[in-house]
Amino acid sequence: MKQIVDKSLLPFLLIGAGNTVLSQGIMQGLMTVGAGYWLSSAAAFVFTSILSYFLNRRFSFHSSRKISDTLWRFALSIAVCYFLAYSVARPLTRWILERLLPETPLDPERAALLTGQVLFTGFNYFGQKFFAFRENR
Repeated sequence: MKQIVDKSLLPFLLIGAGNTVLSQGIMQGLMTVGAGYWLSSAAAFVFTSILSYFLNRRFSFHSSRKISDTLWRFALSIAVCYFLAYSVARPLTRWILERLLPETPLDPERAALLTGQVLFTGFNYFGQKFFAFRENR
């Protein structure tokens, strides 16, 4: 448990909170102009992932590894976490809304974007901590 909950978690969550607000703004704005679920989420994640790489490398994980070594690992981790989170988010959100909140006025696609963001944050922490920015032992 100490390997998971350590000094990297708080900065990661703070950076993630900022990125969540920014990416939700981008995604919801793109959805409003008709960009669709996948394009809206992908565009937001490309932009915020670039920002996240530099902030988390420096402030969350204090990585001393070369950028050329960590950047490809980070990109792979982001891609896997993105597709996993957003593939699960749509059916999970629809299931929750249909079964638990059948009378809700929420748009399932827009709600799924937020669900995906939450899932992504959890998956991404493990990907960055134990793969992208893991120090050589």
